[in-house]
Amino acid sequence: MKVSKKITLFSLSLAGLALLAFPHSGKAFELEEEWVIKGGVQYQDGKILRFNNGHEVDIKVLDLPKNEKIEWKVTLNGQDQTVNFLGQEKDKSMVGTEGRYLNFYVPYGYRGDIKVEAKSGNEVKTWATKVVDDVYNGGKSSYYHIKESNDQYIYLDTKWDYQTKTYTATLPETVNGQKVYAWEDYDNGKLKLAKPETISHSYKGGGAFQELYPIIKTESWLKSKQNWYYQKQGQLVKDAWIKDQGSWYFMDDKGVMFNQTWLHQGGSWYAFKSSGAMISADWLYDNGSWYYLKDSGSMATGWLKDGGTWYYLKDSGSMATGWIKDNGSWYYLKDSGAMATGWVKDNGKWYYLASSGNMLSNTHTPDGYYVDASGVWK
Repeated sequence: MKVSKKITLFSLSLAGLALLAFPHSGKAFELEEEWVIKGGVQYQDGKILRFNNGHEVDIKVLDLPKNEKIEWKVTLNGQDQTVNFLGQEKDKSMVGTEGRYLNFYVPYGYRGDIKVEAKSGNEVKTWATKVVDDVYNGGKSSYYHIKESNDQYIYLDTKWDYQTKTYTATLPETVNGQKVYAWEDYDNGKLKLAKPETISHSYKGGGAFQELYPIIKTESWLKSKQNWYYQKQGQLVKDAWIKDQGSWYFMDDKGVMFNQTWLHQGGSWYAFKSSGAMISADWLYDNGSWYYLKDSGSMATGWLKDGGTWYYLKDSGSMATGWIKDNGSWYYLKDSGAMATGWVKDNGKWYYLASSGNMLSNTHTPDGYYVDASGVWK
């Protein structure tokens, strides 16, 4: 029995050595590229020669069961960038495509050698090529597109940093021989003005690129989505008034033009049209009430004479109708807001308003009728 036990232990030891000497070799498999959008790719003798940056690629693993583990490694210009690389395993079974994939995006700005290694056990397969920026349409492409004219764009030389995941370029100081005061930069839909110097943007996803527009006028309007801005020599005007073609406009603390709203400044209220122009010497109907904006644009209060007719604006600026008492006298404002004179009938009673608009009381009217202390004709 003892001998048999020794043989058993010895056999187990040999089995262990065998495992050490002959580790799992992995299944044979191959790698093949599949393009999300096949453009800017160049082949030679059936093999990929090079492709443009700014492209998304799927590296498909052929003939390897799903339960087999894969270790991926990505090398850029000889440096291991697996951790920083913009890639991940991809499952296409949801769209009816079987297989195992490494999906990755090569950002604009990266140029150089790229190598993808897939390891399963002792089996290692490599997919390698060169990344450039001049395959597509025979011309260069990059993250930053700058507009030189209505129908012409050029591409800036862009650098990519995998560590910070940012694109960097230098903006030119002139375009077509004209001085550029700043560049319109719509980052995440928000307008920024970038000076002609180094510019950086964070990675926003595969395929995204940035268009920049030169500002060559000393002053001009700029539009972003529904907002209007005004720039002077490459700087947005903020928290200030501007006058353009005879009209006044106000830009808020972010540089956005006021429109269809009120502004309270220096103790006065101002209102603006849908065009953004300040309303002046005109009436405004807002939320069921009428207001009057004076020549200066400030909202009127108190008595106002317009077109030979008197009106009364409350402290809120809204036009009064009906009876009001001012400096001890009563006045009547018609539905139109116009101050009444002469005889007025209100709630079945007659009252008389002098030519100045004040109600008569305890006296006879010019036409000989008596009105009592409350102003009612008896």
